[in-house]
Amino acid sequence: MLKTLSKWLVGLLICTILLASAYLLWFKNGVSFIYGAHTEVVDHREFALPMKLTAITDVNVLSPDGQTMLPNRTVVVDNGEITSVTVGGSIPVNALEIDGRGKYIIPGLVDSHAHVLKSHNDLLLYVANGVTHIRDLGGPPERLQLREEIEQGRVGPRMFVSSPPIDSMGLLEGAFYEVITFHKNTHNVEHAKSRVRDFAKQGYDAIKIYHLDMPSYRAVNKVAAKLGIPTTGHFPLSFELSELAVTQQTEVAHIEEIVRVLIREFGSINDKGSAAFYAHVEARSDEIIDAILANDITVNSVLWFMESIHDQFSDLEAALKTVQIEYANPGLVEGTKDSEDYKVGWLPTYNQFEAVSDATSKNYQKNDIFWQAREQAHHILLKAMVRRGVKIVAGTDSGANLVVPGFSLHDELESLHNGGMSPAQTLASATLNPAKLMNSNAGSIEVGRRADMLILNKNPLVDINNTRTIETVILNGRVYGRGQLDAMLAAVKKANDNSRKINIDEYR
Repeated sequence: MLKTLSKWLVGLLICTILLASAYLLWFKNGVSFIYGAHTEVVDHREFALPMKLTAITDVNVLSPDGQTMLPNRTVVVDNGEITSVTVGGSIPVNALEIDGRGKYIIPGLVDSHAHVLKSHNDLLLYVANGVTHIRDLGGPPERLQLREEIEQGRVGPRMFVSSPPIDSMGLLEGAFYEVITFHKNTHNVEHAKSRVRDFAKQGYDAIKIYHLDMPSYRAVNKVAAKLGIPTTGHFPLSFELSELAVTQQTEVAHIEEIVRVLIREFGSINDKGSAAFYAHVEARSDEIIDAILANDITVNSVLWFMESIHDQFSDLEAALKTVQIEYANPGLVEGTKDSEDYKVGWLPTYNQFEAVSDATSKNYQKNDIFWQAREQAHHILLKAMVRRGVKIVAGTDSGANLVVPGFSLHDELESLHNGGMSPAQTLASATLNPAKLMNSNAGSIEVGRRADMLILNKNPLVDINNTRTIETVILNGRVYGRGQLDAMLAAVKKANDNSRKINIDEYR
């Protein structure tokens, strides 16, 4: 009898393990689909080009300080580097000559908060939109390999790769998240420290902080500072803004991090009123910015996405028609909906932000007030940061709802300008500022700088939307004309269409 019972228990255990493993594999496969792993991949080799000796003549060039356009310049590029910027200079023998009359050269753009996930076609979208460098804030080890491939000539923007996001979760919850996502769990302070050391040895460019407990948060920043590796990301859920005065975190990954804490310390916006909340944000701004400046903290913007959340809530159908949805990875767009409490995707019934109640209901009105107040708090803080000279870099959080890689950086620049930055300040947030943050040999048009630049048809210092008027992208000395850029976009669109399960024609 005991022997039979033992066999039965062993069999039950084996069945339980098999069922649990099958569930994990099923769930992980679903996450991989959402991350874009099941989408047809464009052969990037079709767009591979050699470096060319190139001269752009009689062109307007953005000054090194980013404040003015310098007219009638000849810019020569050789072996991936800017070798001369002169007034009416001579053209080297055998150089590819580009007539720059009536055009404008600016540095290649940087998206300082991107997520490639498993969507490698996004690399072509970035290049086609003039984004020559991205900062992937939360990458698994294979992202380091992708970074190396691009360094060796693969078509794509250069990559700054932060570590997988570090969390403080329970043992089982943490193990589950490690299996299905890029996140890494920490069990205690010492384990958190060891994670930082391991990531530094693996060659990550930064440490990505997610929702750590406060002791682990402080320990991670301290160890990273000793190792000389920057930290970026989120604040702990129990974070108080007084911590900014002593933190060693070098970058805040979105203005939202500050807004979230301000909402928590203020209390219910619906109960106390939006006007009182705005007054609270105004009253706290200078003290917050004092700490940011004292600790030389860079703030990543992610403004357009925050603005779009209310649009998705109030009229998702209209919001979907404002973005280049056909270029976004179908996995992200289509997502999944296991229940009303777990929805991932961009489309109606899949979108976590869309309103689920009628506009006349109290629930709708409460949420409407909340999302509008949250958005306005971003604008209040941004204006104060610009006025006080906080270091701001333009990031999009690509991969998030309605944030289309490449295209979205131009949306972000428009939002930053509308939010109070001059065209020159806005342009610097996607060129010179991130170059300084990363110690990158790019970000300005000067001799000796890496040849990452855009040739535009219109002047972005007159209208920041002119960053969209891209005629040519020069990526590490490789020249991509408008025809080649359009071919990249067409190839990604075709691959996406071949991979769709849900028709999106009504939103194109």
